[in-house]
Amino acid sequence: MIAAYLCQVVVSAIGMAVYTVVIIFGAASQEIKNKEELMDYTMEAMRNGTAILLIGGIAVAATLLLGAVWYKKYCPRENRTWKQIWNSKLLAGMVLMGTALQLMISMCLNVIYPLLPKSTVSEYSELMETLIGGNAVISIIVTVILAPVAEELLFRGVALQKAKKIMPFLWANILQALMFGVYHGNWIQGIYAFFLGMLLGYVAEEFHSIWASILLHACVNGSAQLLSLIPEKATERLTGILVLALVGVLFLILAGKLLKMAKTELPELVYPKKPEEFIENSFDEYNV
Repeated sequence: MIAAYLCQVVVSAIGMAVYTVVIIFGAASQEIKNKEELMDYTMEAMRNGTAILLIGGIAVAATLLLGAVWYKKYCPRENRTWKQIWNSKLLAGMVLMGTALQLMISMCLNVIYPLLPKSTVSEYSELMETLIGGNAVISIIVTVILAPVAEELLFRGVALQKAKKIMPFLWANILQALMFGVYHGNWIQGIYAFFLGMLLGYVAEEFHSIWASILLHACVNGSAQLLSLIPEKATERLTGILVLALVGVLFLILAGKLLKMAKTELPELVYPKKPEEFIENSFDEYNV
């Protein structure tokens, strides 16, 4: 978690430094010399959501590479590959579950927003606006592809697999989910990320494949893009909230049935052969 966080901080800092140089050259090309105009130009450029999102995407990509190298070292050999878990029921089930989870998160946030400090809500809203409200293509690449793969490799991959070696799955799952929540850096995201991390860990364990949790994570993040198209007025009224909650429950029920069927279609795991055990006292003649 610390390594991934530091990786993002360092790469983001380098990206912002490069972007600052670009801003300076841009101001020079427009012959802006007045301090106030230069300040306005700089602040406007710094509020460019697409540029900030692009820098964040590069940082996430760097974290993905870190996770891939680390996971390759600790990857369990009995894990199913993408081709082994892929089927239409799995895809449909994950899409429905991801949408249902995002609906529930949105509904819960709408309920607790009035109870939270305005500064906290404003900070969280600005973060979501940067992730979702910027360039649509870059946003989808970052939130639906890069982030799910990077975070699953690190948390449901490296962290969970290493923790399982020294503690029961339940405690290992809680540990990686806690790390996943802290990793997000703000407590609103951190709380629902913890519960989401628990579910993602269970999915990876149940399907014996990191690809299953990657797919669900991508569906959760992708559904946020779709739900952002729903008018705010629809989620402010009690009727709209109840309708969306009902849709979420129905989606969860359907997802559960589809994923159960999908699991029955998976090929059996083929565990690697273990080396033959030494026969007791086989080294006696060598005085070992």
